[in-house]
Formats: sequence, C-alpha cells, structure tokens
Amino acid sequence: MNFVPRDRLPLIQDWNRQPISLRSEHVSEIRRIGRTPPDLYGNGSQYHETPCAVTTDQGERFELAIVSLQRHPPFEDWRTCRLATDIARIGPSPYTLPLAVRVASSQADEIRMGLAPTLVEAPDGVLLTLNWTQSFLVREGCPSSEVVLSNKPVNLKKLPPVYSQPKEVVYFVADPIPEGRFAVS
Repeated sequence: MNFVPRDRLPLIQDWNRQPISLRSEHVSEIRRIGRTPPDLYGNGSQYHETPCAVTTDQGERFELAIVSLQRHPPFEDWRTCRLATDIARIGPSPYTLPLAVRVASSQADEIRMGLAPTLVEAPDGVLLTLNWTQSFLVREGCPSSEVVLSNKPVNLKKLPPVYSQPKEVVYFVADPIPEGRFAVS
C-alpha cells in the first residue's frame, strides 16, 4: 500500500491510458549507456534505470535524467517523473559515471547504518566517497566520465568527503521492454 499524492494522479492516469514504450533508437541508446543495477540488497530491483541526457519533444533538455523501465505507475512522490512518451532524443549525460563505477557503487556493502561507501578518484586526483548506488556525479571541473574506482588504501574511520546523487534528476518512466525484442541488461 502506498500513499499517492493528489497532484500525482494525472500522471498515473496518463500512464494507465496506454502502453508507454520506448522507440527502438531509444532502446539502442540506453543499451549503449548501460543500466545502473539495483544495490546488492535488492533496493531498486523494481526498476531498470539508465542515467542519460534527454531532450523532450518540446525541446526541453535534461542533463540529469534517468530512463526507468518499470511495471508499476510512477506514484512515488520522491521522484520527479515524466512519461517516456515525451522523449525525442536520448544521449549520454556529461554527469553520468562510468558503468564500472556505477556497478561498484551498487555492490557496495553497508559498513554502518546508512553508509555503503565506494571510493572513487576524480581526474584531478581528489578522492571522493560515493554512498550507496550512484549514477551521476556533478562536481565543478570534474568530467564524470573520467572518474575511476580508487585503488588507494582507505581508512574507513576517516573517509574522503561523501558525495550523494543530485536531487534534480528527472525520471522518464516506461513499460518494461518485452523479452526477446530488446534485451536491456
């Protein structure tokens, strides 16, 4: 059971009117970018989420977008959602972390309440701690595509600054892709 805010009802009604499918070129692009997996505890397993940049049919550009393939309507009020039928183009976001970093952050073990760290290194050598599953990194002068997993020794009692995913992410929701038609991993 979930509470659905009244202002979310029009979006849910639009979701229920018809199937919300991605065009084949959009599927190709999210496959190329790669899905951020759910965490090792299964949180987020109800979604297949791919971080990207989206341009809508109305010409709006979202650099912090996630295409979310899901079986349920977008009732979660903590997510800013739009229907994937609004998408004109999908491309890489300058803020998307490399797939290897996203996968590692999704597999990070919780070492204490609320902290599942992944240590990464920015191109300028600065160490950062990603907390839980992360798809984006927005940091001045830091090309996210060049962030790498750190192999430097770390003191878990004195971690580098913790970075959390930005709150301005817009989720473009669609129905899951039928098996056999396009495999999204």
